[in-house]
Amino acid sequence: MFTIGEFASIGRVSVRMLRHYDRIGLLAPARVDPDTGYRFYEVGQLTRLSRIVQLRGFGLGLEDIARIVCGDPDPAREREILEAAGAGLRREIAESRARLSRIEAYLRRREGVPVMSTSDTIAAELRRVEPQRIAVLIRPAPGAGPENVGPVIGPMFPEAAGLLAAAGVGDHGPAIAFYTYDESPGADGDPADPSCGDGLTVTAGFVVPSRVREVPGLEVSDLPGGEAAVTTHRGEVSGIGETWAALVDRVREQGMELAGVCREVYWTPGDRPQQEWVTDLVQPVRRVS
Repeated sequence: MFTIGEFASIGRVSVRMLRHYDRIGLLAPARVDPDTGYRFYEVGQLTRLSRIVQLRGFGLGLEDIARIVCGDPDPAREREILEAAGAGLRREIAESRARLSRIEAYLRRREGVPVMSTSDTIAAELRRVEPQRIAVLIRPAPGAGPENVGPVIGPMFPEAAGLLAAAGVGDHGPAIAFYTYDESPGADGDPADPSCGDGLTVTAGFVVPSRVREVPGLEVSDLPGGEAAVTTHRGEVSGIGETWAALVDRVREQGMELAGVCREVYWTPGDRPQQEWVTDLVQPVRRVS
C-alpha cells in the first residue's frame, strides 16, 4: 500500500489532484482509514493513474477521460473521443498557422517587402443582393469563436426548422445566421465593467417566402438589399473567419468599406460532415466617398 503522497510522487501528479479524482469518482483510493481519513493506494492502481495522466496529456477533459477509463472497456467509444480531440487539435493548428501567416505578412509589408494579398486566395464578387425575408431565433452566446457559438447555434437550426414545419412553411430557403455583439452594461449595470460587451447575440434561422408574415416561436423580419461582397467558404465553420478576413481585404482593394454585419448562408444540410459544407459570406459594403 502507498500513502497518498507516495502514490502522487510515483504517478507524477499532485496530492490535490488525487483528492479531486477521488471526489469525482475517477480514481478512488483502495482504502481510507476510518479514524484518520488517510487515503491509501495499491500498486495496481498505478496503471489507471498512468492512463489518466496520458489522456490528460492528449488534452482531454476529465469528463471524456471518465467515459474511457470508467466502466467496461469500449474501444469504439475511446476511438470516437480521441478522433474528436484530434480533429480539434488540427483545427487549432490550422488557425494558429493562419494567424502566424498574417503576422509574417504584416511584418513584411511594414518592411516594404511585396506580399501577395490574402484576397488572392478567394473568389469574390461585388453584386447587388435583393431584400430577404427571414424567420429566426435569437439567442445569447458568451462570446465569439466556435467554442462559444457552436453549442448555441447548433440546436437553433433544427428548432427553427421544426417551428416552420409546424406552421406549414415547408418551402423555406437556406439556413442563415449573423452575429452582433451585446452592448448591454456589465454584470453590475456599469458600462465600464470589464464584462460589458463580451456577450454575442446569435441570430439564426431560414430564408422564407415573402408571403410568410408570422411564425409562432420565430421572429420574422426583412433583411435589406443593397450592394454586397460575396464569397463562398468551403469546409469547416472554424475556417470562416479566415475567409471573411480575405473578403475584407478584397473589399478594401476595390475602394469600398464595410456597411453592415456579414451574413452567413448555409447551403449544406447540417447533418452532413462539416468538411462538405458550402457557406456563402454576404458582406454589405458601400463605396468610399
